[in-house]
Amino acid sequence: MKAHPQDYIKIMREEIIKEEQASFMNQVGAVFGYLTSASLGQMADQALAREQSVAIRENAVENLPELLETFEKNAVKNGMEVLWAADAEEARSIIKDLVKKHEVKVITKGKSMISEEIDLNHYLEAELGVKIYEGDLGELIVQMRGTPPFHIVGPAINLNIQQIAQTLVDHIGMEYTEDAKAIANYVRTFMRRQFEQADMGITGVNMAVASTGSIILVENEGNIRWSTAAPKVHVAIMSLEKVVADMADAFHIMEMLSRSCTGQGMTSYVSVLSGPRAAGEYDGAEKMYVVILDNGRSDIYQDPFLRQALKCIRCGRCGTACPIYLTVGAYPYGWCYPGPMGTVISPLLLGLDDTYDVYQACTLCGGCKSVCPAGIDHVELFHHYRAMKVAGDKRFKAAPVSPVERAGFKSWAAAMKNPTLYEKSVGLIRYYLNLGSKEGQVSKMPGPLKAWSAYRDLPMAEKTFHQYWAEREKTSVSEKEAAAGSDKGGQDHE
Repeated sequence: MKAHPQDYIKIMREEIIKEEQASFMNQVGAVFGYLTSASLGQMADQALAREQSVAIRENAVENLPELLETFEKNAVKNGMEVLWAADAEEARSIIKDLVKKHEVKVITKGKSMISEEIDLNHYLEAELGVKIYEGDLGELIVQMRGTPPFHIVGPAINLNIQQIAQTLVDHIGMEYTEDAKAIANYVRTFMRRQFEQADMGITGVNMAVASTGSIILVENEGNIRWSTAAPKVHVAIMSLEKVVADMADAFHIMEMLSRSCTGQGMTSYVSVLSGPRAAGEYDGAEKMYVVILDNGRSDIYQDPFLRQALKCIRCGRCGTACPIYLTVGAYPYGWCYPGPMGTVISPLLLGLDDTYDVYQACTLCGGCKSVCPAGIDHVELFHHYRAMKVAGDKRFKAAPVSPVERAGFKSWAAAMKNPTLYEKSVGLIRYYLNLGSKEGQVSKMPGPLKAWSAYRDLPMAEKTFHQYWAEREKTSVSEKEAAAGSDKGGQDHE
């Protein structure tokens, strides 16, 4: 999909009024919170398990170049062809050439956020006219509707049964029904025909194992296996941070991903692919390609602090712990990565200017950080993004804030450090607030403060804090004197 995070405010205003959606998403957040907490609680030592997953991801990111080289060497030994793409354009071009080389007409796909990142479906359809079908039911629905996934686990989780049914009626000729079982059966039959005639399967990569040259895919529907085993050609696309050192690391991360994602001890289907079909094997692709995408990640890696953003394992747990995401949903983020996950990665890949409203919207509550199995410090990253934006950072496309804004905050900082200046500044602010007050409510603030009152009224305090404190102290003294007098009057005199 084409990224448009600069439209955050516009789309947020459209989404925030959808009260039923917000109510439902908050229920989803509560359910996922319970399921994941219960599942993680079943582990022998949950804290130790998290420490291990954090250490595994830190090790993988810190040793990324070496692990990628090892993975490539072993994958090639296994019969895979490893192709490197510097950016989205090169990745699309590589896959386009593979489609042409193998005379592909029909492609089926496993759920892949990285293919969404490079807008692969639209590109191949426009350039080559091939037919592309998402294998995951939720992804198929949002593909038909032309919208981004709403959640990394449940792409169509925000849609009701009527919307889903009508989408399938409009696009694949299903007879209208609101029976969920009947809908699933119809789509299963429809997709079975596409899987059987597909010339190429395209998937993402949940993890790439350096020591064995294998890729691992996890799912609950089983449709990814159709895309990897039925077509003659399988293309797996991975972002370069998906690599881990060995199988032990991979399976620990897989367990933490499943428990943090859906509350399962393990997903229903786990596929470990170590090359194309070998002699004597009955299924699997005849040719297998792995496309490793950079797309700005090397720039992130160069910064020792920012590289922690590459630790994300795409479990999506942070989204169901985020009050912003649960209120406004996925669409305002303007890309395939919604919620805190998107707030971490999008500014670094798309630029701090274009994603300004995305990371500014965060309340810094830390809910995402508290549940992250990879140990990402979301809050400090968001603080850092804001500081980078203020100062300007050419690496990540951030122009410095205006001289007027900088001067304003410098003045405020000076006032906060000087009691006299602070008192006068507060008095000045109170004066300006009173200009827009009516019946004890400030409904319109002047100048740069107007955004604070655009959608809410600010109740005016009747007295300053110092006035309240002085009255409190006076009352306290009076009560103590009264108590003292009462004790004196109650004494016995002999």
